[in-house]
Amino acid sequence: MSIKLIATDLDGTFLHDDHTYNHHLFNKVFRQLNKRGIRFVAASGSSYPRLAREFASYLDQMSFISQNGSVIHVGHEMVQNYPIKSTALARVMHVLDRFYGPNDINQLVVSGADQSYVDQKIDDHNFETVRLFYENVKRVPNIRHIFTTFPEQQFTKISINFADHIDLKRVADTLDQYLPASLVIENSGFNTDLIGDAKGTKRNGLAYLQDRFNLADDEIVTFGDNENDLGMLAMTSQSYAMQNARQIIRMQAGHVTPLDNNHDGVLKVIQHLLKNED
Repeated sequence: MSIKLIATDLDGTFLHDDHTYNHHLFNKVFRQLNKRGIRFVAASGSSYPRLAREFASYLDQMSFISQNGSVIHVGHEMVQNYPIKSTALARVMHVLDRFYGPNDINQLVVSGADQSYVDQKIDDHNFETVRLFYENVKRVPNIRHIFTTFPEQQFTKISINFADHIDLKRVADTLDQYLPASLVIENSGFNTDLIGDAKGTKRNGLAYLQDRFNLADDEIVTFGDNENDLGMLAMTSQSYAMQNARQIIRMQAGHVTPLDNNHDGVLKVIQHLLKNED
């Protein structure tokens, strides 16, 4: 079957390590995709405002799976989101305070669909790092009380960047024991775990778009490099792990890109696929 949709992770996959991409090559590839009626989807742990900035020139012609699948946009329109119940959010904060101190966590970010929040005590370096991935970020007096500070706000994802001395495998084992069953925790790389509603995953986000556009599994191509991409990669035989991904990720994808993220691995594979469809 012909390709109808291409979904790619961003950091470590589509983007170079400096968080940029080859705009000239992407513009060329994107024109070819549009000509063939192939949809392009950016799927990321980052927030939609960051994705909208990265792809401002293509916004109306793309779809976006942001916050690891908790928020889904078709162009400017938010078509689905999976908010966290306030009781579950409060439980996350309680568990984090029980097991981790201020020296264990570099960044704690709580996000809604368009706005993210951090504690006012966050230092400037970490604040700027958070802004890189979440774009619209506000400091609040106490991030632990975010759900009472903004009682009408729907929150969709919690991001925790742990210090280097923290073992993320142990974090996952610990949090799995104490968090509500309604939540899921996934590693997104960069020593960061994302917690959200169990339905808010990249796999479910892509499945939503698949149903919306009435696509078969083999009409979809996926790219990823990390644990939070595995569900998306498993959806189709036309899945690609990045050359720079860990071996355990590469083993679970249908293919591995010949080039890594710093050498436009995703775009070069897309060019090859389009050439084979001619």
